[in-house]
Amino acid sequence: MICIFGASGNTGGAAAAYLLKNGKKIRVVARHREKLEALAKAGAECIIGDVEDKGVVREALAGAEAAYLLVPPNMATDDFRAYQDRVAETLASGVEAAGVRYVALLSSLGAQHAQGTGPIVGLHRFEERLKRIHGLNALFIRAGMFMENVFMSMATIKTQGLYGSPLPADTPIPFIGASDIGNYAGDRLDRLDFTGTTVVHLVGPKAVTCNDVVAALGQAVGKSIRYAQVPLDQLEKGMVQAGLNPAVVSVFMEMYRGAGQGLLAPESGGVVVQAPTAIDTWAKRVFAPAY
Repeated sequence: MICIFGASGNTGGAAAAYLLKNGKKIRVVARHREKLEALAKAGAECIIGDVEDKGVVREALAGAEAAYLLVPPNMATDDFRAYQDRVAETLASGVEAAGVRYVALLSSLGAQHAQGTGPIVGLHRFEERLKRIHGLNALFIRAGMFMENVFMSMATIKTQGLYGSPLPADTPIPFIGASDIGNYAGDRLDRLDFTGTTVVHLVGPKAVTCNDVVAALGQAVGKSIRYAQVPLDQLEKGMVQAGLNPAVVSVFMEMYRGAGQGLLAPESGGVVVQAPTAIDTWAKRVFAPAY
């Protein structure tokens, strides 16, 4: 049996669907039952509860041979790094207690660094915690930037024809579609072909610039969309004005600065795997219907 955390999300849902399609017995975990209805109808066993709840995690992992782990986003917390550490410890302790033999962790490019990458530092610490579990076979999927992050600018794209981010317009970015991450995780959990600690840097078929992104989005929806680089101080001010805790905002500002320093890249000499979905394909299949 394979346990999938975050099964109501983009990557966990794709991993669960992949495994069900391949005839695997799975147990899926999420906070809201209604978001698991489709997977339940397809044959998945469902556990409803919070990933910070030790009892829920242990129930979910009981009897599991393998698991897909992640830290769900939580922008409402007062201390993002403390939240990450709590989730990581709860999941790692649950894996130890249940004797799970294989885990695939959704990590990120840049997780090889112990500092300077904002929230990705929490994933670095999660990786290190899993390495300390005796006999565990761990696959760290260090994924590129989600194409789905574009949705955060949906309002300005629709009203102003504008997509903005703090990244320079012509800087190549390792974008990847979330379903590609889930499918990759599902395939590796299906085959259980990794031993010890295995690190994979998962990116799209090619790096794209923000200019490439707006061209693909515009083509998909039949509308001219322009790109604007947002200064970091302006972005920080906007996030605080939106109601986010300044301490949380500062963590993400560190990530953006780290990206500008080249820290959010595959580890030197590491294994890089290219997923199949290009930005123009994703724009047509995923962005246009949402738009």
